[in-house]
Amino acid sequence: MSVRELELCELMEELLETVRWQQILGYTNQFLLDRYVKVEPEERDKILEAAVRAVDKDAKMHEWHERLSRLKGEALHIKRSIQRAKKDIAQGKPAPPAPGERSEGCDGD
Repeated sequence: MSVRELELCELMEELLETVRWQQILGYTNQFLLDRYVKVEPEERDKILEAAVRAVDKDAKMHEWHERLSRLKGEALHIKRSIQRAKKDIAQGKPAPPAPGERSEGCDGD
């Protein structure tokens, strides 16, 4: 497993655990509201809108989006590099050196 794949798995685990707790809290609140409080639909909609605004301001959510976007960009870059290398090989061009390898004729001195 590559470092990027491991980072993606860790991000998904973190997201799933948070979603699980959010569902627990959401269902708990819903059960309490249904049982003890009679809220008009219009008032419930206002409360939901306020909750959405609070979630949209959540810094953790923005961090997850940034991490996911970065990982997706890196994965797309790798995919395109592999496709380009396969195309070059199919056309008879030499394969590019693997990362960290020196190509012939490079003096590094």
